[in-house]
This record gives sequence, C-alpha cells and structure tokens, in this order.
Amino acid sequence: MNKRAVSIILLAIVFCLGVFALKGGRQLLAEVADVSSGAPSLISYQGYLADSGGTPLSNGNYAMSFAIYTASSGGTKVWEESQSSVAVGGGYFSVLLGSGSCTTGCPLGASTFSGTTRYLQTSVTTGSGTTTFPRQQLAAVPFALQATEAQTMAWSGLTSVPSGFADGTDDGATYQHVVTVAKSGGDFTSVASAMNSITDSSSTNRYLVRVMPGVYTETSLVTVKSYVHVQGAGPNATVITSSRSSSTPSNASATVDLLDNGRISNITVRNTGAGTYGIALYSAETSRDAVVDNVEAEAIGAGGTGHYAAYWNDAEATIRNSSLFAGGAVGFGTAVNAGFGSVNISGGFPQALIENSKLIGGSNNFAENCNDPTGTGFGMQLSNSSPQVRYTYICGGHRGIA
Repeated sequence: MNKRAVSIILLAIVFCLGVFALKGGRQLLAEVADVSSGAPSLISYQGYLADSGGTPLSNGNYAMSFAIYTASSGGTKVWEESQSSVAVGGGYFSVLLGSGSCTTGCPLGASTFSGTTRYLQTSVTTGSGTTTFPRQQLAAVPFALQATEAQTMAWSGLTSVPSGFADGTDDGATYQHVVTVAKSGGDFTSVASAMNSITDSSSTNRYLVRVMPGVYTETSLVTVKSYVHVQGAGPNATVITSSRSSSTPSNASATVDLLDNGRISNITVRNTGAGTYGIALYSAETSRDAVVDNVEAEAIGAGGTGHYAAYWNDAEATIRNSSLFAGGAVGFGTAVNAGFGSVNISGGFPQALIENSKLIGGSNNFAENCNDPTGTGFGMQLSNSSPQVRYTYICGGHRGIA
C-alpha cells in the first residue's frame, strides 16, 4: 500500500450508524459502544481504517489521538489524550478512551460532558503523516458519565429540592389523619396526648396513630377513640405502661380505655398499679367492632387485690392473636389475677369474641403451666356474660374459668 496516498475510513456507531462525508472523499463512521458508569471512566471506541480504494490499513500499531470539543468546528477543547500504540488488524481497531496519555481536561469524566453537546475529533498517524477526521457529535451514552455525580452530590448542589428535603431528610411529608408518636421526631412523645389531640374522628373521618418503638410511660388514661387505630411496631418493640389504679374496676384503674369502633394492635399494654385494682385494657359498652389484635396485655403490679389484663364492662369487644396475663394481686382465695374479666351491670348478656389467644392468671408470667399456690389466678372471670372463645388457651393458677 502506498502510505502517501492513504485515505482513512473510520467506522463507528453512536447508537445508530451514521455516515459523514469528509474533504478529499474520505469517510468517517464512528462507534461509541459503551460507557463505564463507575471509576475508571472509559468509553469503548471502535473503528475501521482503509485507503480510498477500500483496502484496509496494514496490520500494525499506530499512534492515535482523541479530543472532545464543545462544537462541530472551533469551540473549546474540553478533553484530549493520545494513545501511542493502537493495534490495527484487518483495518479494525478498538480503544478505551480515557486510558491513554491525557493532556487536556484530565481525567475523562462527568465534567467532560457537563454541557449539552460534545463532539469527538480523531487523528491517526501513519508513515505518510497525521490525518485528522471531522468531528462527530456524541450521543447519549457518554453523557451517562455526568450521572455518576448524582451518587455523591450534596443537597446544596441540587436544584428544585422540595422544602421538606432541604436538610436531606423527608421531614416535611405529612399524611392526613396519621399521627406519629415517637421518642423523638414524631408529632407527640405521649400516646395519651396524641389521643387527646383527636377530636373529630368518625366513620367518615378515621385516624391512624402510629406508635414507634420505645417504652411510653403514661400518667393519663390512653383513650382509643372511636374510628381510631393505635398501631405499634410490635409487642416486643412498643410498650405503653402506667401505674394507674383505683378502688373500683373502671377506666380510672386502667392504662388503656378502648371505645367502640376503636382498634389497638401490634403493641404491649402494661399496668403496674399496686392499688386495689390495676387493669391493662379496659372497655365499656362496646360492640365487636372494637378490636384488640396482636397485643400483649399485662397487669402485674406488686400488691392490690384485683388485677386484670383485660376487663370488659358490658362490652363485646373482639380480642384476637393476643396474650393476656395478670399477676401480683395478693390474698389467698380473695384476690383476683385474671387474664380476662367480663361483667354485666346494665343488662343484656354481653358476648365478647376471643380468638387465637392466651388468657393466663397466676404468678408465672405467660407460662402455659400456670399452676401456682397463690389461690388468685383465673384465666377468665365472668359475671353474667358469656364470651365466644375459639382456639384459645385458658389457664388460671386457681381456676381456668370462674
């Protein structure tokens, strides 16, 4: 081949095949096949070199240089490198742009493609001299290098950031009728306060109160209002506890009062009151639409004569998937530690629904072998009421059901 008469054809593709007419009848087809999205930043670039008659350039190694500009002619050079020994076989070559000797805009990376358009200029040196080809516009793939900056971009470097994300945290997001109780960062730090803030719940205006992990020690009664769902993060994660007690088995002795159409789930409710009566869950005059689900209820104060994990007063609230335990009341044959208590005072014959649960009264916390010598334990203590019980373990150190 007469190298002085060599005309170069550079074959490449930038997503699609494009043919460009050059001065002197030369042709250039360019391929930018891939871009590495991580470090190092490399662009795979392939081409075909031939003379004006289509005969491929002789096999061997050739010096080539590559540059990226902001315009098809003139403009600003934003990057350039040379590769001193590019292997050519059958006219074909393949290089990784970014792996050569960089002289301008080093290294090849996101800043190289920060503008809207970029053009690649290629040169090859043969025995007859250096041939520089017209620039080709780069398509989308190399611009993916710019996207790598998003991995480490600071919030201050972004535009159109919603106000709730200005500090890097989604602290501005709010949901209608969702109240969050948390040790910090929530709407309230007290479950009782959160419940007291809800004044308009109804069948068409329902609320969810999410109680995040932690132990919440309450002095005021936690009233689960109608059409409000109090949801913890799980019985082992969220605990509502109080030492409330009084001389009567009423909500004055209770940690939580469940109203009709209210719901409490995924939580532990504990009462450690040592007065006459201590109750974890209390409910009065409710239907089965009031629900206790996946709750561990404990009435475990040291002292007193009447402890109830759940005490229903003319109530039919549903209990399912829950564990109820009472212990700590003292007085052989006179004191009561009952997993569940139900009384009928105002008439009717309340029939609560209890499913897939454990009701235990005695001295051994949640132990299914609840036999103990205190003479105080009852799985259920009923007065003129008859709950419907399904798939439930009932155990009392004194009596299972009384």
